[in-house]
Amino acid sequence: LGLPARLSFGGVEPARDGRQVIIEIHALDGNGAGDGGGRAAGRRRSRRAHEDDDLAILIGKHGATLEALSAVTNAFMQKAELRGVFFAVDVEGYRARREAALRAIAQRCAHKVVDEGVAVELEPMPAAERRIVHLELASHPDVATESTGSGRDRRVVIMPRGSRLEPPPEDDEDFT
Repeated sequence: LGLPARLSFGGVEPARDGRQVIIEIHALDGNGAGDGGGRAAGRRRSRRAHEDDDLAILIGKHGATLEALSAVTNAFMQKAELRGVFFAVDVEGYRARREAALRAIAQRCAHKVVDEGVAVELEPMPAAERRIVHLELASHPDVATESTGSGRDRRVVIMPRGSRLEPPPEDDEDFT
């Protein structure tokens, strides 16, 4: 895309069916020099903020573009005979920030469920993000989680432990 950026190796993590390699993308800091103060440093900081904004296009709305980049990278690399190795692309630490935000949301909603005794339904999210919420609350003594919906509308419901989600009402109409 012609964006000024650098790629780096972010490490290897265990994955469900093998190992996951993190590919990190970071904005360049202008001329590569450290901040020396003065007007030049201010221009470098301004340029860096602009480059970070440019890289936001790689993240996309709710990380959708980032997920697509990871999917394309995996499709390409699987053809290269790298079975059991999966690749995750990250831009400027977005994945870590999103994970921290999801954990905080899960905890806030769990407190609400305990305080009010009602289930809380989260926004639709990809499987990897739902997993973060489920794992965050798995050992919570007072709440349980369950995924509901299908496809892009699949979401996590946080409910008081021991309660169950009510199945959606069945449609009695006959369309035959």
